[in-house]
Parts: sequence; structure tokens; C-alpha cells
Amino acid sequence: MSKPKKVRNPFTNYQRRDEYGAWLGYKLASFDRKKNKASLTIILRKDHTSSAGRVHGGVISALFDATCGLAVFTTMGPEDFCSTVELKVNYFSPIEIGDQLICQAEVVFRGNRLCSVQAFIRHKGKRAPVAMASATFYVVKKK
Repeated sequence: MSKPKKVRNPFTNYQRRDEYGAWLGYKLASFDRKKNKASLTIILRKDHTSSAGRVHGGVISALFDATCGLAVFTTMGPEDFCSTVELKVNYFSPIEIGDQLICQAEVVFRGNRLCSVQAFIRHKGKRAPVAMASATFYVVKKK
């Protein structure tokens, strides 16, 4: 088995480690500047659950936010930065500890300052989504 290829991060405003993402455990699956798409994967753990013993919706929202943000990165220059303005999530079906999920996001509109993204989360290898999101990001370009 080969090691994942180390990729240089070209974004000067994003050189620090994503501590929250590291704790959540999501991994980069794809980043495509030509198609303005990105995807992350995650394996759900016991510490992702709420007091009701179910996977917390905040874990799914965080996965959407990170993946949608990466899709926005596909449109950005090396000195630009972005922040989430709005994130709307629809949950379709339950997910369980141990489930392997993939979140796929695509930019649907990129203006001068605003960028709109849509995303879906699916069980790895399945077609039907378990959740979907739409997000808007504010992009600041270096002058």
C-alpha cells in the first residue's frame, strides 16, 4: 500500500493545522479546481454521539461546512480567504457509529464576493444521500 502523496498547501492564509477537523477525523478525498468540487470522508465514532446515543447533527453540519469551504477554495487565489455566511442542512436518514460517509460539494455560483455551494453526504459506495446542504461563503480577494 502506498503512502498518500503530500501536497503543498498554496493558501497563505490557511497554513495552521485544522485542529477541529483533526479531532472530527475527516480526510481529504478530492480537490478539483477545474470542476470546482471537493470531497471529504469520515468514519463516525462513539465520541460523535449526543446524550441520546445518536450521531450528533453538529458533526454532520461541521463536515458540510468544511467540505463546502474546500469547494470554495477551488475558486480562490493563494492569498484570498473565505468565511461561511450561511449553511442550511437537511437530514434524510439516520446514521450510526462506524458508518463511513463521503461528503461531496460543488460550487454552483461564484461572484465577486459571494460563492454558493451545494453538497451531499452519502454512505461510502451508496447512491442515496443521507443529508444535503446549501451554503454561501464570503470571499475576500487580495487587492
